[in-house]
Amino acid sequence: MAVKIKNSILKPLVTFIFLIFLLSACNQNNLSATNNHPNNRVYAVDKIFRDYYKKLGGTEVFGSIISEVFTFEENQCQYTENALMCFNPTFNQNDGYLLFPIGVLFGIDNAGTNGSTIQVYEEFRNLYELVGGEATTGKPMTIAGYNIQEKRIEQYFENIGFYQKLDDRKSNLLAYGVYACDEKCRFTAKYGSAVNVNAQVVSLPFLPFMARFEYLNAFGEPLTAPLEIQSGLYQQVFKNVVLLGNPDLPETIHLLDLPVRLGFKQDSPGPQIYSSEDNMVFYIVSSPYGFHVPTVFDQFITQHGGRELSGNPLSEVYQEGDRIRQCYQNYCLDYFPNAKDVRMVDLGQQFLQTMNIETEDVVHFEYSSETVIIQVSEKSQHVALNEAQELKIQILRSGDQTPLQNIEAKLKITLPNGSEYNYSVPATDEYGITQITIPAIKRVQNGSVLTYALCLDVPSDEPICIKDSYLIW
Repeated sequence: MAVKIKNSILKPLVTFIFLIFLLSACNQNNLSATNNHPNNRVYAVDKIFRDYYKKLGGTEVFGSIISEVFTFEENQCQYTENALMCFNPTFNQNDGYLLFPIGVLFGIDNAGTNGSTIQVYEEFRNLYELVGGEATTGKPMTIAGYNIQEKRIEQYFENIGFYQKLDDRKSNLLAYGVYACDEKCRFTAKYGSAVNVNAQVVSLPFLPFMARFEYLNAFGEPLTAPLEIQSGLYQQVFKNVVLLGNPDLPETIHLLDLPVRLGFKQDSPGPQIYSSEDNMVFYIVSSPYGFHVPTVFDQFITQHGGRELSGNPLSEVYQEGDRIRQCYQNYCLDYFPNAKDVRMVDLGQQFLQTMNIETEDVVHFEYSSETVIIQVSEKSQHVALNEAQELKIQILRSGDQTPLQNIEAKLKITLPNGSEYNYSVPATDEYGITQITIPAIKRVQNGSVLTYALCLDVPSDEPICIKDSYLIW
């Protein structure tokens, strides 16, 4: 069950209404640059919103003020990074203050709810209550799900949205205001917070179960949608484990015994030889016999559901390349001595290769030259001396040609003499499009060929780049 966020026909209408007033506001001269991004511009909070903005949590929660105050009919409004504050003297609630429901701009396809009441994800509840609950957030529009491209858990409400990275238990607000105000506000959302209308979002029915553990990212990213293997019984493959059970009955949720199914090493339990003085904990399997578990592995197991979740060890520790490994009934752990780091082995990835499931149920996405298409169009194949060149760039998934949003890039221009100029390319919009103007370069002669390399700023094993050239003529 994948949740798809897609464009809505409401966006042009509502955006047009509100940006009519922002056009004049954004032309004011009292803009100031922020320290976070060279192109960002912020404003002072208007006096009419000072107390309301402070009550909401101010900059720390709702981000910077990114527009002047503007008037629409009886409303006075002002954008923050994460919301649109409005005041209407005829509004008989909250002293006339409200957050405008800009979430309706996003065209949420609410797959996975089955018409049931949508609950606030428990990890978001503290922030949800802090900002004032439903009176501030509006009604939830999606269940909490995992955004494959942005690599975060997110949940959309009418007025604001919440997100959380797998490696960070802090809850934050999505940059609703930046998205709705668009380029008129001249503001780039901070890393990880941008609204992504093209993302594939997979539902996580086991998320409340996972949230009990110290680190959400230990299990890795989901590789499949939840698969109903029989009535009420679901299975979902993650990078390192497979979760199985009825999400409505937490006592039924457990891990599939991947190490056993994948044929990992199994030994007979033996007597205790080492103790805590040797940085070992002895796990009894068949009294008085068992296996020695390194202290670092025991700590990981304790933080992730204990032996009930891991199952018993299958063998003593052993060397596996540059790491130390031990497998348990339901997962394997690796210890990297140089990094002093414990990680789960990617058994879910290995198990997925043995499964016969529909392609649409596989949701993992890795950036590579095979999965991404970069299209570049130049203003002209040749430009005059002292004339700027313009590049329009579109980035798409190679499989279904859907746009990849919020992708930044680096551009390197190389002159015939080997000199180089480097530029940062703004993030792609909801259509996967961005553009950059290359200023005229004075240190070239007529007839020079300038080569350029555009490389995406994304996590990948190898650089994802496209190279081309244009003529000075």
